[in-house]
Formats: sequence, structure tokens, C-alpha cells
Amino acid sequence: MMLLQNIAEPMGATGGVIGCPNCGLLQRVAACFGKELAYCNRCRSPLVHCAGKSFDVALCGSVATFLLVIPTLFLPFLTTYMFGSTRTSILPSSPAVLWREGFPLLASVVALFLLVFPLIRFAALSAVLGTIRIGRRPPWLGPVFRLANELQTWAMLDVFFLGAAITYLRLRVSIHVTIERGAILFVAAAVLSLIVRAALDKRLVWQLISPDTQVCAGGGEPLVCTSCGLVAAARAAGRSCVRCGARLHERRPEGTSRALALLATSILLYLPANVYPIAMIPIDFKPTSYTVIGGIIDLARSHLVGLALLVFSASFAIPMLKMVGLIWCALSSLRHSTKRLIAKTHVYRVIEEIGRWSMVDPFSIACFVPVMHFNGLVDGRAEPAATPFAAVVILTTLAVRVFDPRRMWDRAAA
Repeated sequence: MMLLQNIAEPMGATGGVIGCPNCGLLQRVAACFGKELAYCNRCRSPLVHCAGKSFDVALCGSVATFLLVIPTLFLPFLTTYMFGSTRTSILPSSPAVLWREGFPLLASVVALFLLVFPLIRFAALSAVLGTIRIGRRPPWLGPVFRLANELQTWAMLDVFFLGAAITYLRLRVSIHVTIERGAILFVAAAVLSLIVRAALDKRLVWQLISPDTQVCAGGGEPLVCTSCGLVAAARAAGRSCVRCGARLHERRPEGTSRALALLATSILLYLPANVYPIAMIPIDFKPTSYTVIGGIIDLARSHLVGLALLVFSASFAIPMLKMVGLIWCALSSLRHSTKRLIAKTHVYRVIEEIGRWSMVDPFSIACFVPVMHFNGLVDGRAEPAATPFAAVVILTTLAVRVFDPRRMWDRAAA
């Protein structure tokens, strides 16, 4: 029998027993009150990071982000001028134009990641933090906070902001383009979303929703909820977490095989995503199709070297790093290898964090298609590679999320 007891802590402390989400090691950490930074004793992943965290900043930022996103759906975003004509876009016009031009899957992805998921995430987060602030603890807090956290990867205000910046810098080389009120509010919302992400102490919020309780795990190792970090008894396997409602498992079921299946599909799509044209834009009043690499070369030739390096990193290097890095981790799990586990864990953490930024190119396309239809000489639209490219980003991101890095450490802990 293994007995785990919480350390007696005042309200707001974040110490106690923590199960490392990357290697599974159960360990005690000190209460967090200031700038403490605690790392896992085995895989060196950060477990507690208090510096820069503020409950009130996260609450105010979340509410402000939600309130700013709403008017951006209706206000003008970008306006282009050419031949005495103007084209003005609003955010919903991006998926609408993509759908009308025969890209329904890409349009759906843009609508979800840009319009739907951000509103749900920040509405849910604002509701949870606001309810905690007024001192109430209704039973829906845990599941709703879990939803807000799961949407963190897919609510891509910050990624679209970068895509919009690339679009603006690319278009202004050949045509006159102005930033409208909706874009200004959107930039503010995107910056605030990053501040919320940095200020939010998820472990503190989980403790405020429902403090950890004493766990007595007879007949097996305790389970750790991968959503909220609650340490539960082994007999709770297959049940719902009492704090967040997620299903409890010793390890994610078939995580490695599912990750490899998603990776195999993304590899098959990676070739057409890079060989076929991804978009068409006017260059010197001539509609020109470009591939991912071709677009990077064109940016460099236009003396936008920094922008070219940024697009190269987001659109080419990061997808490749995700696929190669996750294959390395998955094969390690299948072979029960105990070599370089710390390095593999660090690679997994990096690709988990940066993978979403590969959506920059599809978002850049979505940003310019509503304002680039003037005539046969000045026209911009998505091309066949846009959909498989977005699919590669989504599939590799899903592969990272379904993979359980703790399986790499199981043999080392045996």
C-alpha cells in the first residue's frame, strides 16, 4: 500500500504532491508564493512556475480579450485600394470567401480556430475565474476550466495576428493597404491572450476549484489526471476525475499507435502540401502561384529577409521538427529504450509548445483572399496545397496531444 498525503497549505498555495505529466514521477513540491520554479527530479520538466503569475491579471485579461473579440467580428479589418476601387474585409469574410471558392475544409478550420474556439475559451475562462473571485464553487467549474485549457492550443488569435502581419507586409509591397478598426482591436485581443496565457497559474486555479485530497492507492500505483493533475487512487482507473470530469487512465490508451497513425497520414499529405502551389498573389500585376518554399524565396527577393526566415521557421522547419521529433519519441516508447530520455522529453515539450504556429501560412492566405479580388491582373486566392498544408498542421498537433510521453519512462522506472 502506498500512502500520499497533502502538505497542510493555506488557500492559494500550490504545493503538495504532483505527478509529472511528462515522466509520471510522483513528487512533493514546496508551496508557491512568489517566484519559485520547481523542476521534475527525473526528467527536468518544469512543474511549478510562479514568476509572473497573477490570478487577477489573468481574470481581467480574459474578460478584456472576450469583450474585444466580439466587435472584431463586425468591424472592418483590412482595406485595399487599386484602380479606384476598394476591397474591405471583416474577420468572418475570410472563411466565407474560402468556402465560396471551393475550400470548405480550410474555411471550417479558419472559422473554428479564429472565430469559435477563442470565444468559447475566453468566455469559459472568464466564467471560471470570475466565479472563483466572488467566492463560489459550483460543480461546473472543473469541467469548464478543463474545456478552456483544452482550447488553448486551438484558439489561435496570436497565430492569426502573426499571419495578418505577414499579409500586410506582403501586400503593401505592390498595393495600398490600410489597417482598419477591427484589426486594431484584434491586435489588442491577441496580445492580451498571450498575457493571459503567461499570467494564468493553472495549478493554483485547480487548487482553488477543489484542493487535492489524501490518496490511498491500494493494489497499484496512484493515477494522475492528465487534465487537472489530481492524484487519484489506482482503483479509480476508467472513472471520471472528481475534479475536472476527465477519464482517468494509467496511461493514455493506445497513445503511441494513435500518434504514429496520425503522423503517417500527415507525412502522406506533407508532399503535396509542399509540391503544389499553396496560394496565388499578384506580383507586378501578374497573378503568380507559389509553393511554401517559393513564397519564402519571393519574400527574400523582396528584401523581406526577416519575414522570409519567420515564414521558413513556421511553415517548413516546425512541421518537419514535429514529425521527426515525435517519431523519435514514439519509436523510443515502442522499443522501450532508456537512452537520452531527458533529451527526448525536452524535444516533446518543444514540439508541443510550438506546433500551433505552423498555421501562420493558412491564416495568411485567409487574411488576404477577401481583399484581393480586383480583376484578372490583381487577384489572390488559395491554391490546392492550402488544405493539405493545414491538415498536416492539425494532424501533427493531434499526434503530439494523443502521445503519452510517460510511456518512454516506464521501462526506466521499472
